[in-house]
Amino acid sequence: MTSSGPLARRLSAAVRSATTVETSGVEPIPADDREGGPGSSFTLWFSSNVQFSSLTSGMLATAAFGLGWTQALLAIVLGSAVGAAAIGITSTFGPPKGVGLLVQTRLPLGRRGAAIPAVLVFFKACAWFAVNSILGAFAVQTLIGTGFGPAFALVTVAQVAIALVGYGFIHLVQKAMALVLPLLFIGVSLYGYTESDLGSGFDAARAGPLGLAGAFALVVAIQAARALSFSSYAADYTRYMPVDTPPRTLFLYAFTGTWLGSVWIASLGAAIGTIAFIGTPTDLVGQVLPGALATVTMLALGVSTVTSSCLDCYSGALAWLIAGVRMARWQAVLVVGGLGSAIGWFAGQGDYWKSFENFLIVLGNWIAPWLAVMLVQRFLVAAPDRAHDSALDLAPAPDEREPRNFGPGFAAWLIGLLAAVPFMSQPGVFVGPIAESHPALGACAAAVAFLTAGLLHYALTRNRRPRAAHRSTDTSKEIHA
Repeated sequence: MTSSGPLARRLSAAVRSATTVETSGVEPIPADDREGGPGSSFTLWFSSNVQFSSLTSGMLATAAFGLGWTQALLAIVLGSAVGAAAIGITSTFGPPKGVGLLVQTRLPLGRRGAAIPAVLVFFKACAWFAVNSILGAFAVQTLIGTGFGPAFALVTVAQVAIALVGYGFIHLVQKAMALVLPLLFIGVSLYGYTESDLGSGFDAARAGPLGLAGAFALVVAIQAARALSFSSYAADYTRYMPVDTPPRTLFLYAFTGTWLGSVWIASLGAAIGTIAFIGTPTDLVGQVLPGALATVTMLALGVSTVTSSCLDCYSGALAWLIAGVRMARWQAVLVVGGLGSAIGWFAGQGDYWKSFENFLIVLGNWIAPWLAVMLVQRFLVAAPDRAHDSALDLAPAPDEREPRNFGPGFAAWLIGLLAAVPFMSQPGVFVGPIAESHPALGACAAAVAFLTAGLLHYALTRNRRPRAAHRSTDTSKEIHA
């Protein structure tokens, strides 16, 4: 009794802290309010990737683009590594300043320039909220035998409720799901891998003009884009961590959690895709899984979509505030939930497969150049300026170096995006001239945007680095004086 008493009190205090509604918005988190360790990034990103959208992204590889399972697995491993690396790196941006990545975007893009990616992230979050709400509703609908409307309402309310409580509760839920979801998904994994055709070869008819190289590259791009899209959120879930959180350790936890969850579930989707094309979670019951296993799987899919989509609701709300909208965080959460629910309700009445594919590709096209600008700013441009950075880490006022309107990073981001247009390939929406004449190059748009924006931002800012370093020395002297 004496040994369990203190432990019980600590657990009770931790639960009370995690379930207390968060009052902070996008302002820097003071050092005294920092807590938690890098291990929570593993559970958050692992459980967020164990979900149906990961399954469907993998299924596209075999069922839609004609890859054999081994070819699909290699593409999934590579694409997941790219996306996981982006999440790992951007997770390290949170602890030093105690703010999300979109706030830090103001330095290279300018205060007005940074509002544009913030608005895009807001709408991206609403779109992901809609996608996951549809998938979760299908699962719940199958599980409890109700209509789409009540199932959709149940899923969306649960997602919004978790986001309303905030940062601590999200991490608590994800830690629990990192234990629960593997147990729920183990059955469908064993069945899916053993009953599928893992020796399947390339299907040229399904790949069409893409060919083997084009189909492989497209699967890498889609898989990377799915994880890459969360990189704009990553620092939102590390900004409460102590300033001295080791960046390498944080990167490793975030990368590993993302990569493991993504590869596991996407490769399972690719395996199932060799025997059936699954349009909704309901199809898993009718075409693949036997009764009892189907019930457990529907429960897993319903829970996993809720725990993943609460991130979209939470981070979308922060993006809305960073865009300049004046309201409380909880109000912004309701805006994301309301708009995402409206999109999901109408989209859920039809077939979402082609929209899902295009949605993932479009995400990578604009996020990739933005991420390139942020990485160059952090590791090449701002590296000599860290003494000045440390003086501003917890300053509540905007960074004095932020351009008032548009910074050089905005031009680099925009030009990087424009450079990718000829390579873009969204059939039925837009196909660029290079992608049209060489379909295999249609998966290169995000890579072109990333390289162009990164190189251009470095070229535009490299002459400012000595001046920044000199100023940081002057500032340091003024502080010590």
